[in-house]
Amino acid sequence: MDQEPLSHISFPVLLRIARDAYVRAIRAAQAEAECDDIPRNGTYVIGAMARGSTQLAEIIEELGMSKQAAGQLVDTLVLRGYLERAADPEDRRRLTLTLTERGEAAAAATRAAITALDAQLTERVGAERMAHTRETLAALFGLGGGAAPEAPAAKPAARRFERQRLDSATYKDCSLAGVTFDNVNLSNAAFSNVSLKGAKLTNVNLSGVDITNANIAGLTIFGRDIQALLKPAT
Repeated sequence: MDQEPLSHISFPVLLRIARDAYVRAIRAAQAEAECDDIPRNGTYVIGAMARGSTQLAEIIEELGMSKQAAGQLVDTLVLRGYLERAADPEDRRRLTLTLTERGEAAAAATRAAITALDAQLTERVGAERMAHTRETLAALFGLGGGAAPEAPAAKPAARRFERQRLDSATYKDCSLAGVTFDNVNLSNAAFSNVSLKGAKLTNVNLSGVDITNANIAGLTIFGRDIQALLKPAT
């Protein structure tokens, strides 16, 4: 590495500085996506729901918030268009919360910012050191009495992405079947083990896109069937 280890700085301070680097990157991406009015802790709630967590009570418990503060946070996210509140069709006495298109856009911007910063860090220190850092943080988490977080199950994507920046986003082990991308920046995005069956891409920036092991049956880009274009001429 170019710099000597900062041994004179305590580990808690280093962790705070590292966290701030991600916070700045995420806020910049959210501002560019016109989602710069997310309240404190709102990004965590939106991100958890985008990853497939449906139990809001569990998300709030992880944040350590009171019920009153959690209610105010949800009200703000609904008022600002990130969450939609509706009656549960199976139990009208209950309310369900889902991400709106704006909420999906905020989650995508956040995910892209994290992915981009992870990539920059990996390029600087190498994949092996990144893996060791994760192991160290997991061990620290265990010393604090916590259990190692489980990887979330793949969540079906939104059915339509429109006028959004998803550059450097990563989609892995999930289905994007039938999804429409319209007027979207997908530059340097990565699709790995993803179903793109029947997806439609129009007015999309595809520079640097990496698609690996994907089902592209019926995938159309600018109205052209990609699978048909890939077939050898007879």
